[in-house]
Amino acid sequence: MNRGAGIASPRDLAGKRIGVPLYTMTAAVYIRGVLQEEYGVDFSNVQWVQGAVNGTGSHGDPQAPPLLKPVDIVRNDDGRSLSDLLDEGAIDAYLGSRLPASLDRGNVERLFPDFRAVEREYLSRTGIFPIMHLVVIRRDVLQRHPFVARSLFDAFESARRAAWRRLEDTGTLACMLPWMRQDVEEMKRLFPGGDPWVYGVEPNRPALETLLRYLLRQDMIARPMTVEELFPVPL
Repeated sequence: MNRGAGIASPRDLAGKRIGVPLYTMTAAVYIRGVLQEEYGVDFSNVQWVQGAVNGTGSHGDPQAPPLLKPVDIVRNDDGRSLSDLLDEGAIDAYLGSRLPASLDRGNVERLFPDFRAVEREYLSRTGIFPIMHLVVIRRDVLQRHPFVARSLFDAFESARRAAWRRLEDTGTLACMLPWMRQDVEEMKRLFPGGDPWVYGVEPNRPALETLLRYLLRQDMIARPMTVEELFPVPL
């Protein structure tokens, strides 16, 4: 957020001008949902400025379905990135998963300075590690070849386990993080079952049901939906 925007608490986001890469992206849905449910933020009078965070133009080539109710969304097309707009005070805040480059400058700060502690508390209380992406199968393919869902799941599960073993190998670190081993140990302590990336519907049911609730509240689906409607094959 911009330091001069008058935002001292999450509720102060009400009525502000907020940048977002794509209003309908899963990260934005989750962040808005958490701010609404956990902190009582009212987004009804917010103007959303949609565009690339650290570049100009749009965030990729979004193909989002129309919203069920009107939302004040404008496209950032003035030649500056959302990060620059935030730094200059042309938008009050930014919401997304990618950090704006202007966070390193003096005019921009985090809404939650100790964000890691806030996230740990949320995880311990809800068991939710928000999901950003899905792998989908065409319904006609699944009907013709029912084994495809399980085979694809098993292949990704095998790859996930191999990647996790690689992270645990302290002989040669998987990435350039000096305390990576300690971070892995912390994840094992904090996450249900000791695994932050667990696959399958049931282990992720709290996150999926929460996302469906947020989608309904944000008028992106017309009626309540169940997890079983989205995942008819038990995995």
